[in-house]
Amino acid sequence: MYQSTSISIAALLSLICMVCGSPVPPRTSFDLPLTWNEFGFLGNISLGTPPQRITSFVDWTWISQYVFTERSCHGDESRLYECFAKGQTVFNQSRSSTFQDQSASYPTRTWNPNHFFFYDDLTVDYVSEVETVGPSTASLTIQAADVKNSVLSDKLFPFAGVYGLSPVFEGDDKSLQSPFYQAWVAGTWPQPFVAFHYCYNGSADISKSTCGGYDALQTLGGYNHILVRGELSWYDIIPLPEINTVDFVYKPGVYNYWTLNITGLSIGDKPQALNESTGAGAVFDHASYGRGAPLSVNAYKNLISATAATPITLSLPPNNGNQSFYEVDCTKVATFPKIEYQFGGSERVWEIVPSNYVDNIDDKCVLNVRTLGDGDMIVGNFGETFAKDKYVVFDFAKNKVGLADLNW
Repeated sequence: MYQSTSISIAALLSLICMVCGSPVPPRTSFDLPLTWNEFGFLGNISLGTPPQRITSFVDWTWISQYVFTERSCHGDESRLYECFAKGQTVFNQSRSSTFQDQSASYPTRTWNPNHFFFYDDLTVDYVSEVETVGPSTASLTIQAADVKNSVLSDKLFPFAGVYGLSPVFEGDDKSLQSPFYQAWVAGTWPQPFVAFHYCYNGSADISKSTCGGYDALQTLGGYNHILVRGELSWYDIIPLPEINTVDFVYKPGVYNYWTLNITGLSIGDKPQALNESTGAGAVFDHASYGRGAPLSVNAYKNLISATAATPITLSLPPNNGNQSFYEVDCTKVATFPKIEYQFGGSERVWEIVPSNYVDNIDDKCVLNVRTLGDGDMIVGNFGETFAKDKYVVFDFAKNKVGLADLNW
């Protein structure tokens, strides 16, 4: 079984504290309950002193803890609703004794374009604040939203922040470090692992008991060996600059993603071509961009042919991709081919079975596929569709992704 060096680090810290006479606070992993939402998955954290509960959008593809505050609009509390919809929940920084400006260390940063507001500025100010998630409490560097337009004023968001879970690379300072990573380095998590499993509607866990009745669990500081069927397969993540061209477009670029090298893609027993000039990458993203089986444009055409699918227009499509959608014969879904992937470092094949890539929408069976780029496979977002019946683990110490069949 794969082991982390954090175990020995934890033991060393305990020994040091025993010698110095300081008590060691209990450290344990925590199952953060997640609720499915149109944006992705939402979970509750706390910020500040005293703690304020903040619902956060949990995002595998963001680099920090991002938060709306009462001074996020032009830096003026009285102008909040010029930038936000009335009733929007925010973090009240003025009520926290531990909220501190960090602009001297980490200047304000702006991205345009970006994948939050697209061609409106995404601007953040860096501050330090105490964050509590389950048993972990640590002082972190986080991003306070700095909004100077009305881009957020037409929608009431069901969250006040984004809990980023991007990997951290050598040389990244705290302005580029996800909150879990910072807290682990501070010693408030026992292990560098973050794990996910999805109790989707239609899964073997009808009552969602393995998720405590919630839609999913994001386990922090460890993973549940009981939910691993067989063994975890571990994969090194890779850099793939093309992500910033065809998937998540930021300027300046953001490149901290859990990305695996795709070495094989098949529809049933028929291999599909990968991009010869760049290779192909699997970006793990369980937000809305991770909905749908990730395929290239050409592979999607082949799946349409293999399933005898016909075009359909939907008012509420199953994912937000730009591709067209297709209807199939509901009585034949069980006969459709599996979609199969292989990732660099292992010959193991990972499947999306037909029942997981065909959605029932208004009593019609629709191919839930999402494409990126043109032609052969270059980048795909591997999220809630791929994650069905799988256990996904991120290792922040070694920058690896672990995958296993889920032991329901």
